[in-house]
Amino acid sequence: MVKCSQCNKIVPKKSPGIQCGKFSKWTHGECTAISEEQLNVLNSTDSVDWKCRTCTGTAKPKRISCIIPDAEEDTGSSSELQYNTLMRKIISDIRRELREIMQQELQTTLQFFSEKMDEYQEKIKEYEINLKLTDNQIKDIKTTKKTCH
Repeated sequence: MVKCSQCNKIVPKKSPGIQCGKFSKWTHGECTAISEEQLNVLNSTDSVDWKCRTCTGTAKPKRISCIIPDAEEDTGSSSELQYNTLMRKIISDIRRELREIMQQELQTTLQFFSEKMDEYQEKIKEYEINLKLTDNQIKDIKTTKKTCH
């Protein structure tokens, strides 16, 4: 395992990190202020040679190795835009349907538990009545026993 050159913590395989092309030091994406999406692009591109701030200094580089478009920015062809629009609509429809299903399931579950609570309350009332009757019978038996002696 390697340690981050910025925070000196381990850079695990599941956490995105990037290796400096000059001195081969590893750095967490968070420590370099590079998003996970940007890290994925940098890591998947062979021709990009990334250098850490220590190696480049504080000055901005004169030449940018790669340009990563914003997630909202659409730079594709019209068929790609149509595809993206269609995919967004499908995902939106799926989310809406899932919300509706979850709401229905929650309502059904709440109704079930509400009915169970009502049943339990009725049973508790029956038990309380039976307990009072039993208490009264015990009192009557005690009274009868006292008068018999």
